[in-house]
Amino acid sequence: MKKKLAVFFCACSLAAASLAGCSSQTSEQIESETPEPEKKEIDHNEEKESNLGQWGRAMGSVLLYLNDGSPYYFGGYMASEENKKSAGNILASSWNINNREELLAQVQLLLKTGDRKGFYEEAKDMAQMSEKELKRAMKQLSGDLLVHYQMVQYNWETWKKKGLLAWDMCRISHLVQWGYIAGYLDGREAQALIEPAAKKLKEKFTSWDEVQNNWLDGYCLFADIDREASHSDYTNRLAIYEKLKAEQTESDLLYDDSLFTAEIIPISGISWQALLKEAE
Repeated sequence: MKKKLAVFFCACSLAAASLAGCSSQTSEQIESETPEPEKKEIDHNEEKESNLGQWGRAMGSVLLYLNDGSPYYFGGYMASEENKKSAGNILASSWNINNREELLAQVQLLLKTGDRKGFYEEAKDMAQMSEKELKRAMKQLSGDLLVHYQMVQYNWETWKKKGLLAWDMCRISHLVQWGYIAGYLDGREAQALIEPAAKKLKEKFTSWDEVQNNWLDGYCLFADIDREASHSDYTNRLAIYEKLKAEQTESDLLYDDSLFTAEIIPISGISWQALLKEAE
């Protein structure tokens, strides 16, 4: 196994472009280049009897803000025809999602495995190598591929099996909110689909700082970004999170840590399990 992994590292250094970690980066770049819906600050539009809208807004806040959306409005944007087209473009170009069934199938995949599966496999392979073997193998790598495996190491050492959990769960929030604006889901269905992701976050984390840092570290692995670089998409996203956190008010918290100790309140009359069965 160790010998096989050392050979694998050598092969990867000659074919970096074929790595899933590298190919995934393209979709994130397309996402930020796609014309985005206009930002409009208005009151919350989520179900008042549930807290899933609040969960979803906090989970998707940084990327929605980065794409000129409002994290204080579930969906990020007004559901206008122009915004419907823009949200559909994001889903199609970044995720190859063109309809309701494809959206639900992707949500189901993120819940079950997401990018966590590949991360666990790579971390396991690296852990089976001796320190000397791993050091020698890493010396054979350069560029994005070296950063990729450095971030595999960092995420495992920092988060262990929690690595990339928030990365995958927060992307569910992005998908269902864009799916709502694109017309693939209604607002109550989109909020209901937040429930299983919120439960996973509530089980493993105790604050939004933990969730956002896990999401950001997962992004660094996904996009092959050196976390120590002084200026990068990572530092930009971190700055957005710090800005949003600093600007929230006590009367209307975007990042309310009490959600991690409070009961998750489902959307009445809608089962997220039944929704996902549509994709089976």
